[in-house]
Amino acid sequence: MVGLREQQGVRALSLATDLLLYYAALSVATLSRWDILTQVDFVLLQRDRLLCVVIFLLASIMLGRLNLARLTDRFDLIYHTLVALAVTGVVTLVLVTLLPAELRMISRRELVLSVPIAACFLGVWQYVSAGMISRFTSLHRLFYVVGDGDEARRIAAEIANEPSAFSDAVCVSFRELKEECQRLDATLGPDHASVKSVIICTGDAQESVLHELLEFCEQRFRDTFVHPTLTNALLLHHGNLMPVAGIPLVRVAGEQSSSPYLYAKRTTDVLVSLIGLTLAAPICLVTAIAVKLTSPGPVFYAQQRLTKGGRPFTIYKFRSMRADMELKDASGHVLAQRDDPRITPVGRFIRKHRIDEIPQLYNVLVGDMSLVGPRPVWKEFYDQQREELPLFDRRLVVRPGLASLSHVLGSYSSTPEDRLRYDLVYINTLSFDVDLRVLLSTVRVVLSGRGAQ
Repeated sequence: MVGLREQQGVRALSLATDLLLYYAALSVATLSRWDILTQVDFVLLQRDRLLCVVIFLLASIMLGRLNLARLTDRFDLIYHTLVALAVTGVVTLVLVTLLPAELRMISRRELVLSVPIAACFLGVWQYVSAGMISRFTSLHRLFYVVGDGDEARRIAAEIANEPSAFSDAVCVSFRELKEECQRLDATLGPDHASVKSVIICTGDAQESVLHELLEFCEQRFRDTFVHPTLTNALLLHHGNLMPVAGIPLVRVAGEQSSSPYLYAKRTTDVLVSLIGLTLAAPICLVTAIAVKLTSPGPVFYAQQRLTKGGRPFTIYKFRSMRADMELKDASGHVLAQRDDPRITPVGRFIRKHRIDEIPQLYNVLVGDMSLVGPRPVWKEFYDQQREELPLFDRRLVVRPGLASLSHVLGSYSSTPEDRLRYDLVYINTLSFDVDLRVLLSTVRVVLSGRGAQ
């Protein structure tokens, strides 16, 4: 627990320092105003500066700037900071342009000048601070390179011998890694592995071995990387590429499930669900009346599903099937099929345009679901599928979503294997950019009715 507190303290101190330096850059940029002594209301100017700082904070979180591994990587840290500054500059310039002059005190000139000034301040500071942060015991990067071949030993040696990497590395087999974790569990406690990283360099190992290795590493270590083969390099997404000591590594799911972006994601979920429930109230009223008048039974359909960590919750939907025709099999449920006879005429329309799922905004509001994520499943289906699909339980590392990749790219008749493929891709690339794309695609699906039966 001491290591975790140290990590949290370093992250908070790094964030506070960055915000203060950006605020200082805004203050320096104010000196360029010719009317600084005659027409500037410094109380209102402070308000505008604080708003800019908040926007920079949100941009930093959404871009993963506070990733613990990133804090010790000078160039990766500076790069993501520059991107956050660019995003902040664009957003603040748009706001200043849209707001009338009497409602703001900060000028466009200050915003434009503050970006290069902040880039200089933050770049110099972060180049120095990354070296200091890497010397903290809980943040000093130690890589276990898992593999038995010459390539694994080469990677471990290059990382350990590269001064700018601020890292140590040791080459181990999977069996040796398990034994090392057991030894450290006994001497240092179960928190020791959460501050170390693993690089998987097993070449063309059997898929079953890779599944077991990935599952073990992601449960026990802060970051899990794969050193791709030449063939895999053609298929992997560059967005998860993170070089260490010049060696190309690809981050796999794990850190995404505890990314600082999830805090901003939860805030967005609350705000959007509140606005959505308010705006959709007339549609909900008309739908409730239509369901009640055209088919006997309740207006809403409630069912137990699983959320993050396997916790059960009650999901709500407008009823789209006949109440007396809820077919069940040995697992307790039957998935909807194309031209399903159980669906009512009204139900077919509200399914086509996803109106039946509007009540799930309440589930998003209370924290059982998110706006974007894997679709929630019931426990019986989950237990059945995890036996048939070894990676199915990875869906529970994040909150289930109102919208998902399988929602916008698949259909009700998509196979469980294809749905899982969509979900694994989403979890492994979880970011603001991916969520935004899914939400925009969901709007297109809702308006067109494509992909629903």
